[in-house]
Amino acid sequence: MTNEELYQLMKDGFEHVNQRFNEVNQRFNEVNQRIDRVDTRLDGMDSRLRTVENGISELKGKQSAIAGVRGWIVTACAVGALVISIVVAIFK
Repeated sequence: MTNEELYQLMKDGFEHVNQRFNEVNQRFNEVNQRIDRVDTRLDGMDSRLRTVENGISELKGKQSAIAGVRGWIVTACAVGALVISIVVAIFK
């Protein structure tokens, strides 16, 4: 094998390696683009789930407030009934 043949063989080999490297690099870029799209979708889902979580928290807060108001209404009715029964007992 002469020097020219060895040079040509090595040149062809390096060109093949460079071509394969460029193909692999292109596929990595495609994978990175897909990962970026997935990240974008996950960010959107995170925002939507945060909105749902806030809504549920607000509903729970309203329910607990309504339960507290119901307790005060029952207590006020009981005190009112007690006052009315005392007034009726005194004036009868």
